[in-house]
Amino acid sequence: MRKFSDIHLERDKNDIFRFGFIHETVGNPRFLNFFRSVLLLLVLYAILWGLFSPKNAFTTGLFWGLFWPFFMVITLPFLGNVFCMICPFGFLSRTVAKIGLKKKLPKPLKNPYIGFSLLILFYWLPLYLFPGIFRSSFVTALFFLTFFLFAVLVSYMYSNGVFCRYFCPIGRVAPAFARVGFMWLSAYNKTLCDPKCDKPDCAFACPYKLSPHKFDKNNSMESCTLCMECAGSCEGVRYSVRKWSHSLLQKIKKPNSWEVWIYIILLAVITITMRFHHGLGHSPIRNELPWVQIGKWLEQTTGIGKPFDWVGLVAFIMAVSITLLLVLGGFYISSKLMKKPFKEVFLNLGYALAPLMIIGSLSHVTHFFFTHYYHEIINGFSQAFFLGIKVEPLATNKDKWLRIFYIFPFIAAFWSGFIMWKRLGFFYVQGLKKAVVYTFSSLIILFYLGLTVFQLYVRYFSSHH
Repeated sequence: MRKFSDIHLERDKNDIFRFGFIHETVGNPRFLNFFRSVLLLLVLYAILWGLFSPKNAFTTGLFWGLFWPFFMVITLPFLGNVFCMICPFGFLSRTVAKIGLKKKLPKPLKNPYIGFSLLILFYWLPLYLFPGIFRSSFVTALFFLTFFLFAVLVSYMYSNGVFCRYFCPIGRVAPAFARVGFMWLSAYNKTLCDPKCDKPDCAFACPYKLSPHKFDKNNSMESCTLCMECAGSCEGVRYSVRKWSHSLLQKIKKPNSWEVWIYIILLAVITITMRFHHGLGHSPIRNELPWVQIGKWLEQTTGIGKPFDWVGLVAFIMAVSITLLLVLGGFYISSKLMKKPFKEVFLNLGYALAPLMIIGSLSHVTHFFFTHYYHEIINGFSQAFFLGIKVEPLATNKDKWLRIFYIFPFIAAFWSGFIMWKRLGFFYVQGLKKAVVYTFSSLIILFYLGLTVFQLYVRYFSSHH
């Protein structure tokens, strides 16, 4: 790497680091670490409040009203992986690792699905089996305290970056969905870097052993958490605004199966299951739904009732089964029609499914901001810091203007379908054959769209009768 002083770096117009304020904040690991340390204290305060004051609104408001919907669901489709950028647990793990044992992680544990599995098993599955469990501030505090201690233990034992890459429940989820957004980290390779250099300063600085100067070449930021250690080590790192989902519209040099599986499983576990259980499950046709009928039968047969929710379990199983059948079945038929290996089709076309869950979820989050999140966050902070403020919800479920947010699932389906069509171009299939392949490859998109329309029809029908 050549010295910065030897080069006059002219940042391009899309690089937001050309603005001094942004470069000294977002691109400054020292500033970010200060911000993360403040958030860490806030998180610990919320955990303590939850453990010793179980009926407080601050703990649940912070974690489920602010962090999850705003720094995950809202930022990912637009700003990219902001959640990991400011994550206090990531900051904690990197700090502890510096004074830890720095052991090498055993090869069997270098599995990108470990943390993701923890998210499914310890959050989403309990949420469906025991409805309302995380409304308890004590349970919420205990949940995050467990992961806090887990992060400390793992980071103390193993080398830097291990917790975020393999054990954090959203350590792979956020980078995977960040592809949908506008933001992209890379380096001014032609200006600063020797093309033959595999380990420039930015790569040495990265705690996750990534090379930002290769992100453009590979069309992948891999599992980058935007910790910005690279930007602090080299002026040649840039943070750019690019076309929406630009990496999903281009060929990916080394596609990751874990990214595609994250898109598929979370679509099933979050979006489809929620539509089954909460969307249609609270409609006038509830008793006619198959998962409700089977769930009630299981409850009567086993004699096990509340707080266990058989309907939630059956809805979960049916949603996962239907999603896997439509995705894998559609890709399998497409691979036969194009005479291509199934794995190649899966790894290339699977990326088109990224927008479905993350953009579609904006409907729920924006709706809930006006009916729940706003007053829960404000009142929670007021209670925790003795501000004496109390606000009411900005809207109720009866307000018809909230229907404007129903547009997000349609945007998600359209954008996913558009990306699918573009990615089919990598297989050089044309004409009628391309239309047929597109239809089979998009079975889950069509199902998602049909389910959305049906749910809206049921709501409309029930409101007029």
